[in-house]
Amino acid sequence: MGVETLRSGDGRAWLELLHREADGDLTPAETELLRALPAEVQAQRERLARVTAVLQAPPFLPRSVAADVAREVHLSARLVSPPLSHTVAPQVAAEVVLSARLAPVSALSRPPLPRSVAAAVARDVRLEQVLARAPAMPGSVAASVTRDVRLGAQLTPPPLPRSVAASVVQDLRLDRTLGVPVPALPGSIAAAVAQQVRHTPPEQLSPAPAAAAALIGNRPRNPAPLIMVVSLLVALTLLAVSTAWPNLAAGALVLQTLLAQVSPLAGVGLLLLLVTSAAVTWRPAPAAQRFGGLAFAVSAALTLPALYGVVTHGTVSFGRDVVVHGTVKGNVLAAGGNIVLAPDAQVEGEVVTLLGDIHREEGAQVGGTVTALLGQVPGDSAAREIQAPSGLGAVTAAAFRPVLGWLGSAAWPQVFVGLTGGALLLLFVSGLAPLLARRQRHAPVRTLALGVLSLAALLGPAGGLALAGLLGPALLAAALAVLLIAVGLSVSAYDAGRALAYRAGLPVPDAVGALVGLSAVAASLSLPPLAFALALVGGTWGAGTLLLTRTGSPMEPQAA
Repeated sequence: MGVETLRSGDGRAWLELLHREADGDLTPAETELLRALPAEVQAQRERLARVTAVLQAPPFLPRSVAADVAREVHLSARLVSPPLSHTVAPQVAAEVVLSARLAPVSALSRPPLPRSVAAAVARDVRLEQVLARAPAMPGSVAASVTRDVRLGAQLTPPPLPRSVAASVVQDLRLDRTLGVPVPALPGSIAAAVAQQVRHTPPEQLSPAPAAAAALIGNRPRNPAPLIMVVSLLVALTLLAVSTAWPNLAAGALVLQTLLAQVSPLAGVGLLLLLVTSAAVTWRPAPAAQRFGGLAFAVSAALTLPALYGVVTHGTVSFGRDVVVHGTVKGNVLAAGGNIVLAPDAQVEGEVVTLLGDIHREEGAQVGGTVTALLGQVPGDSAAREIQAPSGLGAVTAAAFRPVLGWLGSAAWPQVFVGLTGGALLLLFVSGLAPLLARRQRHAPVRTLALGVLSLAALLGPAGGLALAGLLGPALLAAALAVLLIAVGLSVSAYDAGRALAYRAGLPVPDAVGALVGLSAVAASLSLPPLAFALALVGGTWGAGTLLLTRTGSPMEPQAA
């Protein structure tokens, strides 16, 4: 270590010298330098040396307390309590015995016995049992009152005939005047009629159709308003069809081309489904329902795989442009976006766009037909074009392109599960879920038939309106169909979950069943074919349950 030159005026140098002095590393020159420091520094130095010496000296040992402890022990031994005197227990016992002998034995000296409360306790117990027992509910008299009213309407006394007493009296007087003897009056038959009535058993009278008509009322109805409304609807329908007939014809041709790629068995299954649904709804006899269940199973086996293949086979896009490269085994469909066929594109099916254009570059091959609904196909004379409507229709069609883009960007499986859960929560809180579940379980085939017809009534016109370019009503009908499927799926999921909870003996089966059903719907999203079949079948079944509950009689849900 090198030697540092320290200046006397530097405080840090003095501090360094003091530290080195405490460590014992000072040289003689540095010691002389410390001695030359000012008086204040020397005083602090001496003070530091004394403190260091005190801290290095060993501490004094503590004073021994052994003598004090021994003195305390000796004093405690002297202060031990003296032994107790002799016991007085025998003397006390002898005095107690003597007092008992000397006390006068009499009835007045004995304490009174307590009064028994057994009878009062038994009476209170019986009274509490009687009060705890709920009184029997009074029987409903609505049916008997209705029966009496109908019977009273049937048994209305007919109008009394005209009295013939005056004519009889006149005839008797005339006979007496003429001297003709009066014939004897016939014997009374009132006693025989009364005896026959007493011996005749009472019959159950059923209200006749005339009485029912009298109860309901047979007021004349004017069919003019109904005819006028139906005529107006028919006229508006014909006007819309005639206006959009070119678009409808082209759209029907495109739809026919797309459906030509589907197996004919799917069409047979769909036709069987619609015919069976109409037959079961029109005449829900037990035989028809048994045949309907078998027909529904066959149509599902024929239709569902084909529908899933149409949905998943090929490319389907909403609100986004599609650029096709390479080979596509199927159709290319785009709604609200353009389709660009690259030079290396090879599409084996149809190329269809709605509210978009198709750009076909040189070298692109299409096995089917190129069709632009409400769009253009520049440079392709063989393609079919359906021009956008003019005026307000064009503005409306252009306004729906952002809506289609939003439809394509949303996570629809998660949105659909959330919508189903919200509908299930609303039905559960309102108390309608158990009623709908009972209705679905007691009439499964009829509810499924009603659901099929309702969805067909919504999706069919929605497709026709979309092909005609009327996107507003088409999207409204499609949204209503999706909402109906979501609510129906919530009913089916609740019914299945509650049945499983009851079978497994779980606590609170209504709430647990709702959670189990919704969890099963969410878990099915991991398998797209299962989720598609579950949503379609369960939603259709539950939708029919809603319609059957709306059209049922007021007394029918209670009976179910």
